[in-house]
Amino acid sequence: MKQQEHIHIPYDLYESSHEIVIIMPLWWVKKESIELRIRNYRLHIIWERIYTTLREDCIPVIQECFRWSINTIIDLPPNIAYKNIHSSLSKENILHIIIPKNIAAEQIEVAIEE
Repeated sequence: MKQQEHIHIPYDLYESSHEIVIIMPLWWVKKESIELRIRNYRLHIIWERIYTTLREDCIPVIQECFRWSINTIIDLPPNIAYKNIHSSLSKENILHIIIPKNIAAEQIEVAIEE
């Protein structure tokens, strides 16, 4: 399988005080071929496009659609709640990744045990 990291896959990234939202269209992709990993504060989105089945006698004349494994890397801030990350793939093949942030309280009262 050929790995091409120079291909840029467009995505939208939104940030609020409590979460990061990533939206990425993944055309011609099956949910089973998507892998999400976090390593060193970086989100790795690894996926592979579906090959179209053609007759054996079809010879490619033009091939502009990439068909190999892609690894998109997005830097994350250090204050994310790793265990609460969730994602979904819509029927239109739009990947949604919700990354909650750890919210630091401005003031916390701590009870003293007896």
